[in-house]
Amino acid sequence: MSEILSERIPLELEGTPVSSIMTEKPFTCTQDCTISDVVRMLAENEVSSMPVIDERNQVVGFISDGDVMGAIAQHRAHTIFTGGDASMLYFDDQSLEQRIEDLKNRCVMDFATRKVVCARPDQSIARVAALLAKKKFKKLPVVDDEGKLVGVIRRSAITKYIFGILFQ
Repeated sequence: MSEILSERIPLELEGTPVSSIMTEKPFTCTQDCTISDVVRMLAENEVSSMPVIDERNQVVGFISDGDVMGAIAQHRAHTIFTGGDASMLYFDDQSLEQRIEDLKNRCVMDFATRKVVCARPDQSIARVAALLAKKKFKKLPVVDDEGKLVGVIRRSAITKYIFGILFQ
């Protein structure tokens, strides 16, 4: 029987810290941004996701292009449970353009992930790589002891770090 090694990776404190390869000034949006603001920022900055921060620079959410796509996707039928045995079924017959129009002024926090997994600056690159792989995330916010955003770590930064070691 084979072992699942990823489950046995220790919570390393030693090793190169993720702070050495993270992006220190990541693109962010604030919790009062609209979806229009977010889509513009994603496109202008050529990123696919970003942390959502509050006025104290604390991470309160995370929004991705996938969240936006899910919000505008056509849903053929919706069922609303109204209690007891009664429920209501309705069909989404709006065009994509109508769904975008309805969405553009909505608050980012209506669609952002609120339970955000974050890395710490002193965590080892190996530990963060294991977390990214296990959760299938592409990017994690990096926060200090107060939960303030200090950077983001991307899989691509870890890959470049690995290549740097392999091809020294």
